[in-house]
Amino acid sequence: MLQDTLQAPYVVRSATIEDGAAIARILTEVGREGIYIANEGIYMTPEQQSLVLSRLNPEQHLILVAEQNGVVVGTLEMVRGVFQKNAHTANFGMALAPVARGRHIGEGLLRAAQDWAQAKGIEKICLSVFSSNIGAIRLYQRMGYREEGRRRKQYRLGDIFVDEVFMAWYLPPRSAN
Repeated sequence: MLQDTLQAPYVVRSATIEDGAAIARILTEVGREGIYIANEGIYMTPEQQSLVLSRLNPEQHLILVAEQNGVVVGTLEMVRGVFQKNAHTANFGMALAPVARGRHIGEGLLRAAQDWAQAKGIEKICLSVFSSNIGAIRLYQRMGYREEGRRRKQYRLGDIFVDEVFMAWYLPPRSAN
């Protein structure tokens, strides 16, 4: 089913309650790979993910999906800082189905999230990534993200320790129109 999406154009859109099962599927699939995100398998059930989607505060929380030929192949979740002291920041996580990688879909998701952040007046976007996830790090660097720190040997992927790399992008100031 996903193989048919390889060459098709994709659309990035806000997730709906109906996307709960697809998002849960992607997060579970990527988690089971064991090398890209911290969860190791079922992170949320489709019902739990749909409940999260039904309760989003659009001023604080964004969940996007990337869709090709009607199939969700990627997701990005961004959460704005919840305190007055960090409301100028947002953190995100992203997961792409294996067939969606290397096709600029992650870039499309991230650009849409950055647009949302800028519209909300967010000034800094943060993320953490495994030091072994070279493809993701290169994407983030291409998009202007810079390393701000790391926690050495924070995760063990099988028999290998990897660092957790903290990266950030400072949004350009909004133009005064």
